[in-house]
Amino acid sequence: MKRTVVLMLAVLLVASVALADEAPISGTVKSVDPTAHTLTLEVAAKGKTREVVVHVKPGARIVRFARSTDPDKAGFVEHEVPLAAIKPGWIVSATTKHEGDREVAENVKIVLER
Repeated sequence: MKRTVVLMLAVLLVASVALADEAPISGTVKSVDPTAHTLTLEVAAKGKTREVVVHVKPGARIVRFARSTDPDKAGFVEHEVPLAAIKPGWIVSATTKHEGDREVAENVKIVLER
């Protein structure tokens, strides 16, 4: 379990440094607005934190990971969840594109549930 958490945090650290046009934005969820289809994330990069509003496209793929209950499948499997299932305090990674002055996500992965 500890190894998995350390690996996930390492992935978050690497992803949070890369904030290019089509880069994952990883951070702690500050708020979720399912009506407006937005997530507000607290993102840390280069020793500073900032809040980023991520607009989630309708029909975007939002997944969480859970251990497989199938004895023939080892490891983790993805489960799609609605935007409203995401809770403040969780850590997510959203693959975004710039659309005007907005960050728009088509994929959101729940990395750590707190």
